[in-house]
Amino acid sequence: MQKARTSKKSKKTGQVPVIRMGNIQNGRIVWDDLVYSDDKDEIEKYRLKINDIVFNRTNSPELVGKTAIYKGERPAIFAGYLIRINQIEQLINADYLNYYLNSFIAKRHGNKVKTDGVNQSNINGEKLINYPVPYCSIEEQNLIVYEIENRLSICDKLEEITEVSLKQAEALRQSILKKAFEGKLVPQDPNDEPAEKLLERIREESTKHATTKIRKSRRKA
Repeated sequence: MQKARTSKKSKKTGQVPVIRMGNIQNGRIVWDDLVYSDDKDEIEKYRLKINDIVFNRTNSPELVGKTAIYKGERPAIFAGYLIRINQIEQLINADYLNYYLNSFIAKRHGNKVKTDGVNQSNINGEKLINYPVPYCSIEEQNLIVYEIENRLSICDKLEEITEVSLKQAEALRQSILKKAFEGKLVPQDPNDEPAEKLLERIREESTKHATTKIRKSRRKA
């Protein structure tokens, strides 16, 4: 494991992005809202390698312990409140470890061992080393990762379909309301007054009614 110091030279533009806790989402690195470093020594020392896992050791109680796996999308280093987890490829599949650390079992363990401060919790490297990682052969780990990713891809597809359906439902709702107030929702009697005129007449009647009430109240006064 390796901790990095927070880059004091991080800025909005630069040579290499610095991965922070906000960039860790659902076990992956999200390349949004980045800051950068141009420090050559820092870049060389803390450059991420493919299949490195970064662990969020300091955060709010509900977010501490989040991890993400780096897949070499672009050169990057990691911020000081993250821990890089190095693993032996012959012993453990990096994706298997990443999925485990984001599982309910690991989060429950993290909640037991974390140290709580004012609005912040911490899980240090020593506690991280002692996480009860379920171990099995590399072949079994590879199979577990395959099954997890197969099912997660189905979840992603369902989420995408649901999002599209919600947008379509909202568009349909607006279309129905528009047609309703344009008098196009059902066949119209040519002798019926348009909805716009009806609404205007209702507004006029409401205004007239309110004016009458005010006058009556003044008379009583």
